[in-house]
Amino acid sequence: MTIGDRIQTLMKSMQLKQWEFAEKFGVSKNSIIRYKTNDRFPDSEFLLKLADEKVNINWVLKGEGPMMIPGPWEQDNTIKRNQRYQIIGGRQLLIDEFGDTYIRSAVFPILAEISAGPPTEAVEDKESRKQIEIPDSYIPRGASQYLAFMVSGNSMAPKIRNEDIVLIYKTIDWESADGQICAVRVDGGITLKRVKLDHKRLALVLEPLNLDFQTLILDEDQTRDVFLIGTLAVQLRLCGTDLIY
Repeated sequence: MTIGDRIQTLMKSMQLKQWEFAEKFGVSKNSIIRYKTNDRFPDSEFLLKLADEKVNINWVLKGEGPMMIPGPWEQDNTIKRNQRYQIIGGRQLLIDEFGDTYIRSAVFPILAEISAGPPTEAVEDKESRKQIEIPDSYIPRGASQYLAFMVSGNSMAPKIRNEDIVLIYKTIDWESADGQICAVRVDGGITLKRVKLDHKRLALVLEPLNLDFQTLILDEDQTRDVFLIGTLAVQLRLCGTDLIY
C-alpha cells in the first residue's frame, strides 16, 4: 500500500469527500489528487494538520502502526481494570469501520447519584468520582452538552435499574422533553422520570415506569420551582471487568 492509498483510506475512514478532506486540512483539491496518485509527497503543513487530528503520521508515510494515535487510556498499562459498562440504550450514528481506525470517544465524570424515586439532593463525591467513556458516535452534539449520573432507586425499573449510568443531554425545552425520560430538579432535589405535559390541566406529570411508585402531578403554581436538567441520551449498565478510572 502506498502513501496515496493510505490517504485514500484515511478519507474513507473520516467519511469525507475529496473536496471536504482538502478543505478540512487546508490544501487544494489538486494537491490531494497528486498525493493520492503519488505524484507529490505530502508537505509538512499538511502532515502537521493530520497530526492535530490524532492521525498517526508513521502510518501515513510508512504504513507503521494504527491509522490513528491511540488514546492515553490505551497506552497506559497501569490503568485500573475493575468495571465495564455496556451501552444498552442510546442512538448510535452509522459509521464505517476500518480495522485499525481509532474510534474517538469522550470521558465523562459521574457527577452524582440521581434518584429513581422521590427527588433527593444530588451530592457530588469528588474524592471517589468515577468516569465513563462514551464513543463520540453516541454524543453527536458534543461532549459539553451531556452530564453523567448514577441511578439510585428502582422507580424506572425494569427499563432503568439501580446503579445504571445515564447520560443526560442538557436542555431546558419542556416541549421537546414531553414523553421523554428526563432528569428534573424538584424542590432542590433531582429525579429521573418520564415527563408528560398535561396542557388541559396546565400540569406537569412526572411518571415512574415502575407501577409500584407514585406519579407526581404538579400544577401551574408548583411548577415554578421545577427545572428541566435534560433528556436521557445514553444508558449504560455494569456487565463485567474492563476500564473505568
